[in-house]
Amino acid sequence: MLSILKRLDEVGFEKPRRAVAALSLSFFISIYLILSLNAPPGWGPAFLALSACYVVAFLALSAEWFWGRWFASGLGWSGVMVAVISLVMIGWTPPLAIYGALHLLVVVALAGKKMVAHYDLQEPWRQRYGMDEFGVARLRKTVTRAAASLPSLILWALGPKEGQGEGMLIAAAGIATLLTVAAGLRGLVQLRSWGWMLVTCAGAALWLLGASNGATGLATMFPTTWYQDFGFVASGANVAGVAVLMPAILLTLAALPFARPALRFLRSR
Repeated sequence: MLSILKRLDEVGFEKPRRAVAALSLSFFISIYLILSLNAPPGWGPAFLALSACYVVAFLALSAEWFWGRWFASGLGWSGVMVAVISLVMIGWTPPLAIYGALHLLVVVALAGKKMVAHYDLQEPWRQRYGMDEFGVARLRKTVTRAAASLPSLILWALGPKEGQGEGMLIAAAGIATLLTVAAGLRGLVQLRSWGWMLVTCAGAALWLLGASNGATGLATMFPTTWYQDFGFVASGANVAGVAVLMPAILLTLAALPFARPALRFLRSR
């Protein structure tokens, strides 16, 4: 594995690899847009938001914005994790395998030191914000992990909910959390402290929402029957629980790189 990673660091062809990653992202833009027009009742907004999320990654990557590689890689890792977890719980399914492989293609295509130099180490933004290598590494981890939480968070927030009163409250909480993460990501790429604070608060909110429904198991953390709508059987309830558990974990991990500097700042005050 180490030798493979070392060889990947030496691979050039940055523009062709970027094109391959963008092509994979554009595929999901089209698929989710089509699904939003032909989705089961209540799923249109969720798939439309997913398509918009991949549009942002495509534009950021193509425009060579310094955070474009981080955001696109986060979506890639999200797809890989969802595919692996679903294949373990549900069993071998060719569409899920293809879904995971296309997301893995994005991750691999954007890996390597030369691709890092092409995006992360651009001088203009580093000079503008006064970022050193350690600061860039922290920001990369935070943005990538926060971006990886978005697809599952979108499905949880915008997917249909069961029940009237409680379902509406959970839907409102989910939308508020999703908007908080989106605003936090915007703040992070602008190097604003409030961006990190919003991401941290969103992660804490997801844990609280999960704990408040934990009495009846993981499935209550994602109160829909999406796996039945799309023909999944067997371990569907467990897969549903992952839909909110995974973004909660990822947002918590996203907050960690800046936790120690934040504590140092508070102690100095």
